[in-house]
Formats: sequence, structure tokens, C-alpha cells
Amino acid sequence: MIVQYHRKLILLLGALPLAASVPASVSAQGDAPAKSAVPATLPAPPANGEMGFVVSHFAPAIYQGKEDCPQGLAATLRENYLQTQPVGERTRLLEKANEKELTARWTGYAFGPDNLNICTHPDKFDRPPQRMVQGKVAQGLNLDDDAGGAAADDSCGHANFTGPAGEPGVDNQMWRAMGCVRTWRGVDGTGGDIVKGLTQFLVSGEHSQLLLLSGVDSLENDPDVTVIYANTEDRAVVDSRQNFIPGASYSVTANAAHRNVLKGRIVNGVLTTEPAHIRLKQNWGQGSERDIRGRRNEYDFTKARLRFTFQPDGSIRGIVGGYQPIWNVMASASVGGEGAATTAGYDCAAMYAALKAMADGDRDPATGQCRRISSGMEAWAVPAFVTDRLPQPKVAQR
Repeated sequence: MIVQYHRKLILLLGALPLAASVPASVSAQGDAPAKSAVPATLPAPPANGEMGFVVSHFAPAIYQGKEDCPQGLAATLRENYLQTQPVGERTRLLEKANEKELTARWTGYAFGPDNLNICTHPDKFDRPPQRMVQGKVAQGLNLDDDAGGAAADDSCGHANFTGPAGEPGVDNQMWRAMGCVRTWRGVDGTGGDIVKGLTQFLVSGEHSQLLLLSGVDSLENDPDVTVIYANTEDRAVVDSRQNFIPGASYSVTANAAHRNVLKGRIVNGVLTTEPAHIRLKQNWGQGSERDIRGRRNEYDFTKARLRFTFQPDGSIRGIVGGYQPIWNVMASASVGGEGAATTAGYDCAAMYAALKAMADGDRDPATGQCRRISSGMEAWAVPAFVTDRLPQPKVAQR
């Protein structure tokens, strides 16, 4: 069961037999910016100024604008293969009697020279970019401090989004490239399988994350707050419906690479942090003695910022934004390999082409190609008792 569980999760990006509970309000609907209310009543911070949280939801920030995908969702590998055929041949292949032949041909379209598969080596295939978001509204942050989208020295110019609440200058080219992929986009305000899958990884321990705030004098306005954003090796404490239980105890990882110390401030109940390089672990499947999958990767965000709004119930909700390598966006499809193409139906070469075309950060001075892409990850966290395990300096013996 464990092998089947992780294999299906990786190949279908979260189409799980037991998915974590995700509220229906994952994304805003429509194209008109909606006003977001700042909580009217906030609790007082603890006397020692420390507040701990465990992240209960971390997935691409979804916004289902009505005008996003006017030509339809990103095509599957099967659909793209059929488009390479003359109309008459396409009609013949779609006949029920020829289903076996069509399956053999379109699944073969997932392989290239030396039997390379399209999802492990998407850069080896020459395919046009998949359909991308055409709408003007998306969740995310202004990562380049520029509402006009002009290119900085190390970035590539692009059109900015407007946030759902009317915020200008939102940089989220990841959503522009991936927002018409059906397993990302979802329907009816709920994100697709990628949202369910990544939330499940928080429950099972592959991606577990913590926040530890110190120096908090007020949840409404505080000019100087320290934020530790890190992983934990502790398994999530959840109820029978896999909802995170508030007040559970966790320890910050001892791995310094995945312990990020950020400088922040609180304004009108919203915590924001200054730009920094944020690294967090990202395992695709639990490692074990048999190492079923257990591929190790990282969330790797440069010029990254957090923006969280304090809620009256003590939780926080917001966005983690930054520039990540385009390969990281494709991590789950890449791990899935040929199964991601032939089972989930991804045309990973078209996906890679879209991400490469939309990349807007870390420009290679030699080629002019940007190697990172602006991203917005929606994050929610519930109160927790968090212990920081940073090693203490040794005291010299007399």
C-alpha cells in the first residue's frame, strides 16, 4: 500500500486515495479584484514575544480568472500527438476500433532518441510551449519592487499581474506558465491535484515546515520582528480527518541549510519580511530501507519574501514568494518520469518550454536567458509550540 500510495501521488500530483482536507476557498473567482478584509480583532502576543506555527498548507497560489485560458487548458500529451497528424489520420485514430493503435502511438510520443522520456529530459525535446494564462489577475507578491514589470539587471522583462485585492506589480510567472494545467488549476475555487498532493506531503512529513517568531510586541504594528522559517523532522500531529491540531510541539531542524532567519515587520496585522534566500527541504516520497522513492530536492527561493496576515483564531495565512529554478517547478513531473507523461498525460517538453519562456529571474549574462521564475506559494499555518534546536556555542573549559 505504501509503494502504491507514493507512486500514485508522484505520477498524478496528488490524486490521493486519502487527501488532506483543503477548504474550498483556496482561490478567488473571477477577474474583478476582490477586497480582502484585515481581521478586526487580534489576540495579544505572548509575554515573551515568541510565537510558533506549523505550516498546514503550502502549494502554488491558485487564482481561477474567467479569462485565463481562452483557448482551453494546456493540452495533454495525447492531444498534442493527435495535433501532429493530418485531419484524416486523426479521425481514423479516434475511432473505437483503433484505440489500441492510438494508445501505442501517443505513449510512444513520450520518448525520444536513446529512449529518453519526455518528463525526465524535457529539454531534449523540441515542442512549442503549452497554453498559458492570459488573464491579468493572480496571487503573489511584488518581488522586484516595480509595478511596471521593467527588467532589472539580472531579470527578464514581463507583464505584471494585479493581485485579487488590487495590489499592483504582482510577480508570479510560474502561475502564468502553469495556470492552465488542469492538475494545478482545479475548478470551482478549489485548487487541483497539486494542491491536495503538496498538502498531503505536509501531513506525511516530506515537506514539513515551521515558523518561529520572536520579538513580537503587537500583532497589529511592530517594526522589528525576527522570523525563523525552517523545516522540522517531526511528523505532523493531525486529527482523524488529517487537519492539523493546534498547540502540538515541534522542533526546528538541526540542518542549518534549512533554517532561514528573516527580518520582518508587522503593519496593520500583516507580517512581511525583507528579501532573503530561502531554502527548505522537499522530499518526493518517504525514504526508507528500500528507498521507495525518497528523491531529495529543495524549495529554493531567491529574493524571497513572506507576507502573512494574522487571524483572530491565532492562525496565519499568506504568501511565500520568490524566484525558483524552473526545474524545481517541474520536480514532481520529473520524478514521475514516463509515468507522468503516459499516466498523468503531461507533455513535459511543452511545460518546460513555457517555464523557460516565462522565466524572469537570474538572467544568464552570456545568453540572456533567465534561469529562475517568479513564484507565489499560498501558505497557512496554525499555532504550535516550536523549539529551536540551534546548537549552543561551546564554553571554554578553565
